[in-house]
Amino acid sequence: MDPRGKSPRRKRVLLTVTLLVLLLAAVFLGCMSLAFATLYVKWVRIRSYFQFPFLAFLNILPAVILTFVLYCLLNRAWLAYLLSSVIVLGGTFANFFKVVLRDDCVVFEDLFNIGAAAGIVGEYRISLSLPFYVAILLCILVTALLFFLCRGRLPKWRWRLSGAAVLILLFLGAFQLWYRDDGLYKSFSNDEWFNQWQPTEYYASRGFLYPFFHSFDDAFPPPPDGYTKAAAQEIRDAYPDQDLNVQVNFVAVMLESFTELDLDYVEDPYEPWKQLKEESLTGALISDTMGGGTVNAERSFLTGFTYPQPGYRHTTESFPWYFRDQGYTVEGCHPGHDWFYNRQNVDRNLGFETYYFSENRFSQLTDLEYAGDDVFFPEVRRLYEAAEGPYFSFSVSYQGHSPYASDGLTWGTEYVSHDGLSDSDYYIVNNYLGGLADTAARISDFVDSFREDTEPVVLLFFGDHKPTLGASNSVYDALGISLDRSTQNGFINYYATPYLIWANDAAKAALGRDVTGEGPTISPCYLMAEVFGACGLEGPGWIRLLQEAMEAVPVRHSTGVYFEDGVLTEKISEKNEILLEKVAYMEYHLRENQRK
Repeated sequence: MDPRGKSPRRKRVLLTVTLLVLLLAAVFLGCMSLAFATLYVKWVRIRSYFQFPFLAFLNILPAVILTFVLYCLLNRAWLAYLLSSVIVLGGTFANFFKVVLRDDCVVFEDLFNIGAAAGIVGEYRISLSLPFYVAILLCILVTALLFFLCRGRLPKWRWRLSGAAVLILLFLGAFQLWYRDDGLYKSFSNDEWFNQWQPTEYYASRGFLYPFFHSFDDAFPPPPDGYTKAAAQEIRDAYPDQDLNVQVNFVAVMLESFTELDLDYVEDPYEPWKQLKEESLTGALISDTMGGGTVNAERSFLTGFTYPQPGYRHTTESFPWYFRDQGYTVEGCHPGHDWFYNRQNVDRNLGFETYYFSENRFSQLTDLEYAGDDVFFPEVRRLYEAAEGPYFSFSVSYQGHSPYASDGLTWGTEYVSHDGLSDSDYYIVNNYLGGLADTAARISDFVDSFREDTEPVVLLFFGDHKPTLGASNSVYDALGISLDRSTQNGFINYYATPYLIWANDAAKAALGRDVTGEGPTISPCYLMAEVFGACGLEGPGWIRLLQEAMEAVPVRHSTGVYFEDGVLTEKISEKNEILLEKVAYMEYHLRENQRK
């Protein structure tokens, strides 16, 4: 099969055979990607893709284009197929495990967070089941087949480069025409074997490669329909920034995977938290993610922006910048790594003068990779004590991060009885609650340290998202907690986390307010607006616009649903649509224009 020394006719035959076999191999690669895109590698799910031939085509096409572009560049069929297999199946496998471990799909924006993803993978034990080994073996066999039997070569460099260029242009055309088309994407109602209410299932119902490329626009969001800079500036002029009418110190802490589970407890892990709620203003956040995506709630709070968050690759208007403009010291800390979610750059672009991570602080305070709350909360307090002038800090804890051990009681305490639970489920939920109970006790001590402070201090605590409990959240089902997002109760169970606003006596006197009671159920983008409203503070015009929107539509969710008049709905009133359009214009103006 070696073309060297063969006649021109023989070379053409070998090239034709090579191209045909390589085409079949590339189509087969695309089909293998579809098999693992189902998340369960079930035949009925695989077959469902082919009930929509164009849907299957859109998933297979990228594998074919990639394979032939590499063939044109490398002129080796076996090498082109091998590299394509690594890329296509590597991405598909990554999506599979990201869904299992974090209930979140791989999207185009994840390409900018590969380093963070690698760090996450190291925290989990990943085991490959038989289908994965079969897929890898098949790729090896096909590669060997191409190596020994398909040795045809393209004869001239200009043909190879021209062929690669034509293929890339064809894909760019298909990308613009088909992959970015929202109407086409939604038209594939592949819902017989997939739950359309669950984002990961909705994504999987369309394969992997197709929805991955479709998510491109989420990474680079276009302006809202009808948006113009003049219209946005007009709205901004109607909501001018105001100086703070009262200066108080703010210390905000976002708690990793902290949520409230309504269960029958042998020992109540929430007791210190419940006591604190009685003297605070408390409510619920409806997070945009579950089990992962910490950064979404984090940056939504700091900016008031909705999901998906931008990349913050330039200085962007934010609430930390506002506090700096008001003369505040603005800083924070997180016991994780500075590269995770690119925080070391993003936090600076969001206005933090200093931010402390494991690398520049916590690694000196503990032998553990990530400091627990016994180290974290005292350090937040020390930063406050060392600061001069009015102070704003926002810190993110790590304790409570999944996974939770499934083979023994890490914290040594039983909070939920073993009745009706498997050994694995029993250990997982009690280990999660053990960490949470410790966090609640640390928060109580932290608050106590501010009670007699003569400086006015307002504290804020909130959870970033619900924890992942077991593979595919199986422990929730074992506990009898419905996660059916087609119902309002299941939707709240899936996404709700608590927030708590506490003010010491000095702050209550300065503000002339009690800052207690029951707050509304809101999206994270409204949380700073709720803090300002609870404290009776003036502030950025953006805050006042958000307060208007919060009153009308308190929840705006990444899945495209809303809370209006206390009801989960996909359609809001025309009046509120106009209000949210105004909010969208202002948000796009703030997030896309670099702060001067």
